Amino acid sequence: MTHLFSPRARGAVARMATPFAIALLAACGGGGTSTAPPPTNTCRTEPPAAQASYYAPARSRCDAALLTSIQQLVRGQRTLGYTSARDSLYAFVDRGTRPWIIDLYTGRQAVGVTTRATAAQNSINTEHTWPRSRGAEVDPALSDLHHLFSSDSAANERRSNYPFGLVRGTVLWTGPVSGSGDMSRLGYASGNSGQIVFEPRASVRGDIARGLLYFYIRYGADRPSGFSLTNFAQERDLLIAWAREDAVDAWERGRNDAIQRAQGNRNPFIDWPELLDLLPTLPLS
Repeated sequence: MTHLFSPRARGAVARMATPFAIALLAACGGGGTSTAPPPTNTCRTEPPAAQASYYAPARSRCDAALLTSIQQLVRGQRTLGYTSARDSLYAFVDRGTRPWIIDLYTGRQAVGVTTRATAAQNSINTEHTWPRSRGAEVDPALSDLHHLFSSDSAANERRSNYPFGLVRGTVLWTGPVSGSGDMSRLGYASGNSGQIVFEPRASVRGDIARGLLYFYIRYGADRPSGFSLTNFAQERDLLIAWAREDAVDAWERGRNDAIQRAQGNRNPFIDWPELLDLLPTLPLS
């Protein structure tokens, strides 16, 4: 059994990627919206007890069968439209029961943000962690709350559509230090030329990683207009590491509940962190 970034997985990526991608597309109707049952499987995978009914179709499935089952589950969403999605984001998804929202990249608390109008007054807008130019330009990807986050508008502009990564070279921009003592940076992956990456503050790296892993599972086979793995191909290994290092917390679980109320589906990487060990290597083709 080959799992995400296990020692065997790293040696198997090259020979698995293309066949697996083809198999995944075929299982989903070649990128359409088929809901054909995933291949039968007889392992003993158990979904998380707290969401057992939601993940019941994935019970006792492993490897490619488990991946296909999870993908079909997350397809069951309502398309909100970008205006309604932002209304939900500011009113309750990123607010919860607090009198403020917290910007993703700087950690700034924006008090009184409940609408698009009050967000704009506080220099807050909506970040697509999977960039619009990489396949999130049209619905349902455009308005999918699982990868949308409230963001300081200046920091969001700095991120642009650069891939996430670790700045090990020249730093081009540093965000203000947040209340948790960490900060985001933009700069070169190494040296003072080549690939520019955006390094988010440490306390939200797991949140970002799980949002992007969800997006890959949800849209990787359907391939909406403009879909590209350009960023994800550079990010994948690091996102897996971030998802492990920055564990799911109560806030993220509550946010997942709120998104389900808004659009009807859940992020399985929040509910079921063990999927990182249960799913096969995510292909990059």
